Amino acid sequence: MSDYLSITPAEREAMLGKIGVGDVSELYADIPATLLKKKVKLSEGRSQQETFRAMKALAARNKNYDSVFLGAGSYNHYIPSVVKSLASREEFLTAYTPYQAEMSQGILQSVFEYQTMICRLTGMDVANASHYSGATAAAEACIMCADKTPKVVTFDNVNPDTLDTLGTYLSARKIELIVLPAKGGLATELPESVGKAGAVYLESPNYYGLIENVSAVAESGKAHGAAVILGCNPLSLALFKTPRELGADVAVGDGQPFGMPLSFGGPYLGYIAVTKDRMRKLPGRIVGETTDADGRRAYVLTLQAREQHIRRERATSNICSNQAHCALTAAIYLAAMGPQGLKDVATVCASNAHYLASKLESVGAKRFYNGEFFHEFVTVTPFKAADILRALDARGILGGLALDEHRILWCCTEMNTKEDMDAVVETVEATYANFV
Repeated sequence: MSDYLSITPAEREAMLGKIGVGDVSELYADIPATLLKKKVKLSEGRSQQETFRAMKALAARNKNYDSVFLGAGSYNHYIPSVVKSLASREEFLTAYTPYQAEMSQGILQSVFEYQTMICRLTGMDVANASHYSGATAAAEACIMCADKTPKVVTFDNVNPDTLDTLGTYLSARKIELIVLPAKGGLATELPESVGKAGAVYLESPNYYGLIENVSAVAESGKAHGAAVILGCNPLSLALFKTPRELGADVAVGDGQPFGMPLSFGGPYLGYIAVTKDRMRKLPGRIVGETTDADGRRAYVLTLQAREQHIRRERATSNICSNQAHCALTAAIYLAAMGPQGLKDVATVCASNAHYLASKLESVGAKRFYNGEFFHEFVTVTPFKAADILRALDARGILGGLALDEHRILWCCTEMNTKEDMDAVVETVEATYANFV
């Protein structure tokens, strides 16, 4: 075994030649030279007890906030106890991705239930399980739709992380990315200069929390021959029309609001749902329901020829692993909440945000964008956003996201009480008094 090599020198040279480089070191050309030369100095090894003590000291430096008004893609929601209790069972925690479907009926059923719920929320026919995040789901959807016309149109009011991910994925596939400026924080119809496009991607609610006129943008996109991809906070779908009703061909987003804690940004859950005519191009796992030889209900992985572990050269995606445990968590959350419970949570989130927005406006923090919003909104003040956020931090409140020197993106969820919101308003009012 010591003589085993995964590839031979000849195979290595062939691969390097195929991608047009002469040496492996050229693959790291984009990394600054100062970082490549930097030597990592490792300390002497520690015992388990010493390591535990060191990690505990690091953890103690974290600051926990009971009152959180920061969103921008990761949201602080209440997670019912049943979600963690069921999702942490060992048969779920230790299960691997089901290549041998007949041996994994429990996991397959959980994925099937999750996909069914996503389809009901989005109005689509088929959903997958799943992608690493909402950003990667958006990028994969764009690649899927731009296979014949390598051009994707989007707007500068989508989540910056998603925009960066689109740029990375699409550039690698030689797909042109056109980023149009939003007007008043909202996406616009596509100008004639765009020409024919493979896909148009927009978000509603968008990064600034505003509800887009999706139908108008979708109609404009289709006039340019583009498939319409709509990114949605899935919780908002409990209140609004489905992406399909609004004219979207593909619905994407991040399932993090469905039972997943903030966890420093992951792991999260990217979903893609499509109409039936696009299901053969849909990347990721698809679980179907059938019957076995004895007529009993059974679950299988379907359309596997699309996947890279079956026909690598013809795969629709390079996604190899999936977020099955995150999908399970979301399915448990949705089942526990039910349709009315989900609607109640979404309603409280929207109500809290509108209450806070009106109160902030009364003390000098006016809304920067007009238009309806879900549970996020942007304010602008003549005094500095950093001063507000520092004052809130001193009171144990994690404020919104500073977009620039004077603007803040706020978020409210069902976790924010009236007392929490009033404390924010008092702090902003005191900061304004000091300014004038």
